Amino acid sequence: MLGLGWGEITLIAALLLVFVGPADLPKLLRFLGRSYGKLRRSSDDLRRTFTLEVDRVDAEARAEEIQRRREALIARRKEESERIKEVGGPFPRSEKLPTSPPSTGPELPEHSAAAKAALEKLKQKPSSDLPDSSPPESEEP
Repeated sequence: MLGLGWGEITLIAALLLVFVGPADLPKLLRFLGRSYGKLRRSSDDLRRTFTLEVDRVDAEARAEEIQRRREALIARRKEESERIKEVGGPFPRSEKLPTSPPSTGPELPEHSAAAKAALEKLKQKPSSDLPDSSPPESEEP
């Protein structure tokens, strides 16, 4: 509180009482209190206005930076699309790719001649010569 101790405050109060008088002292203190309140309000308004102005300037600077980055990205995108049109695709091709249709799966090895002959024999045999794969019938006691 302005570096004043209790002794200094008591001395100032006594001097005010002597020089202003007991009748006008409440009016003087009321006036000083209101003046101090007005001073604080205007100080707070000034601080708030200054802070808002600094924030506005900062926001404008950020908006300009964002706009600059956006324009750079648009230009870069345009350059990339032009480069893709020139090359003919997103990646430059160093050699021509085959135009044959893609295979449906891995190629299976051909059967050996012995396997083919055994398969032909199985196809020619009647089904009665094949072993019976049905379960054996159970005998009743």
